[in-house]
Amino acid sequence: MQTLLAQYENFPETIHGVARFAYRSSIRKVEQTIFCALHQLNMETHSLNDITPFPSSKCEISFEFGVAEGVTFNYLGSEELEKFQKTTGQKALPMLDFFCVVRYHIVREEKRIPLKFDYNFLRFIFYENEMELRVSHERGTQRISTEELIAFITKRINEELLRKQLKPLDLKYSRAL
Repeated sequence: MQTLLAQYENFPETIHGVARFAYRSSIRKVEQTIFCALHQLNMETHSLNDITPFPSSKCEISFEFGVAEGVTFNYLGSEELEKFQKTTGQKALPMLDFFCVVRYHIVREEKRIPLKFDYNFLRFIFYENEMELRVSHERGTQRISTEELIAFITKRINEELLRKQLKPLDLKYSRAL
């Protein structure tokens, strides 16, 4: 039995947010850009205020993205990034599934105190010239709403597309379910 690359066999049926985008680059380039953007987010820390309009006292967030491989997820580190860049360079995949942990920490006197994290599943589905992003919130406090998470990830993908001198994604619609 062959495992499906970047596809999670147990993706939840309950979806909490959907966004649809038009794109004007090849599917392969968009997929490679998504991998790059999420890999980069794995190495960054942000203020919660960068993502949500609600002021928060010194709350930092970081992300941990894993890419699906059958029934498991592998951390999207440099090795996984290279593997998927090579794969998508040869052929486009019909969908990309990721596990996304949003980690929250309060910073007090240079100490980082962990809070409850959010756990989400992301599915990017590719059609001709359109892409759909589905988000399923597995558990957590949702300090960042599904809409804010979609907007932040989309912004980062578009920044990476522009850095590669490609056209950004064009949002057709986005809604929480």
